Amino acid sequence: MIRWAGRSSDEVGITVEHYPALDGPLRRIETIQVPGRNGDLLIDTGAYGNYEQEYDIYFSAGRDRAPAGARAVRTWLQATTGYQRLEDSYDPEFYRMAYYEGPVEIENIMNRFGRATISFSCKPQRWRKDGEYPITCAWGGSIYNSGFPALPLIRVNGTGAGNLYIGKYTVAVKSIDDYVMLDSDTQNAYKGTINKNSTISAPEFPVLEPGENGINWSGGITSVEITPRWWTV
Repeated sequence: MIRWAGRSSDEVGITVEHYPALDGPLRRIETIQVPGRNGDLLIDTGAYGNYEQEYDIYFSAGRDRAPAGARAVRTWLQATTGYQRLEDSYDPEFYRMAYYEGPVEIENIMNRFGRATISFSCKPQRWRKDGEYPITCAWGGSIYNSGFPALPLIRVNGTGAGNLYIGKYTVAVKSIDDYVMLDSDTQNAYKGTINKNSTISAPEFPVLEPGENGINWSGGITSVEITPRWWTV
């Protein structure tokens, strides 16, 4: 089963014919050839490119016949734009962000059945679903990251000013009114719809590095909740 943009393939009568390939991304590495030097010089960008995830599918249109079934499949795939959430029942603890460009080429079998190979362009990360939930942190505790460097969403609770320490990263919060959110992915601080970037000072937003990440704070901070956003490839 595939869940795409919030809708299951079961809703449009699609069956996945067999287990999909377990493909992954290509690391972005630039190569430079120097005259007179053996081998290439490598520049590792520290990033990964998108990759294609294919599924072989078929559907039975029943009395509606294949053209109507094909329209339903195309609507399911192409009614949304941009990156959408992609999940499947073959790796249920993870999800990906992907887009579907098309085309949708469906083989018509006796005008009653359809068969196709559909391909999603996926961002390199496979996001762990357990990384979507906040972890209430204890002062002097730690969070262990068993995967790749993660860009967390952090809720800092308290009043007044304080410092937050996560691993090697420090965030100075000049003023807290109940709470402030720190988003390491978008590099923003906010409370609800109010931008709070002017109330913090940080050379870098915190990253949950592989291994243990110590959690501490001082001043008016009373508690911290971290949504880790764990991922792998």
